Amino acid sequence: NESFCAEFGSGEIVFAQRVNRGVFSDLDAIEQNLILLRASPASELVVNPIPRLDGGIHDADGWRIQPWINEVAQHAPPYACGQFWGHFNRLLNERAAPWRTVLPNFHSAALRWAQWANVRQMVPLEHSELYSELEDLAPTFLNLESKLLPAVQHHDAKRANMLLSDQGFRAIDLDTLQPGYLGSDFADLVRSMAAARAEDDPKGNSAEPEILRELWDGYLNGWPEAAVHEDSLRLMPAYLSWVQALRFATDAANGSTYYRIDYPEHNWVRAQNQLELVRSLLKLIRFTV
Repeated sequence: NESFCAEFGSGEIVFAQRVNRGVFSDLDAIEQNLILLRASPASELVVNPIPRLDGGIHDADGWRIQPWINEVAQHAPPYACGQFWGHFNRLLNERAAPWRTVLPNFHSAALRWAQWANVRQMVPLEHSELYSELEDLAPTFLNLESKLLPAVQHHDAKRANMLLSDQGFRAIDLDTLQPGYLGSDFADLVRSMAAARAEDDPKGNSAEPEILRELWDGYLNGWPEAAVHEDSLRLMPAYLSWVQALRFATDAANGSTYYRIDYPEHNWVRAQNQLELVRSLLKLIRFTV
């Protein structure tokens, strides 16, 4: 998306943004979801766009206006972040609404597995161990997906998509908000905050046990009822990390046409990094040190 700080002659400052139609082709779905969100109990936890005079949000070119929010602090403890996303998920799913799908199968292991099947024969011999590990983990995560409960999720729940203003946390970047799987947001939060290294660090990756525990405790404080689904929720960070490893490996085998790379092996390094994160998360499945 193209984003700007716009200041009017009156002194009013707003956040002007144009949706990237190359990525988000169904602007009507985003429009409906943002309107539904405004009427949802979760509305209090987001930065809502300013409605147009006709009641809509976007113009024909995908432009929208949001209030400008000054962030009072960037640091936030993992527990508070987990609590916010748990509370947000609870309110988001409190009542049924005709939510639209913006990006179909966005967090679907089955879709990514099918895409991998088209290129797996092109994996170089030097990456045969990575190939084998991806394949060995497939039954676990494909079986998990078949049992996941539907839920409306943000689908990019991370610290960078929370603004901490003098009114508390507010979620931003709401274009990916849509129906999906329960636990996707918790998984994204863990991947973004509990990972010891960046997802393309050649030194590998692992999950920080204490941060993982704080995120979990905070999430359940924000949504106590989610504890009923503890078994699947705890697996979701490993599930999503495996999906991401699969996506990196698929792109690498296909010539790296999707993710931007800085060197030829970049996507293979990313895939290996995420597989190491999967291993670490599976070891910490009960969140013990």
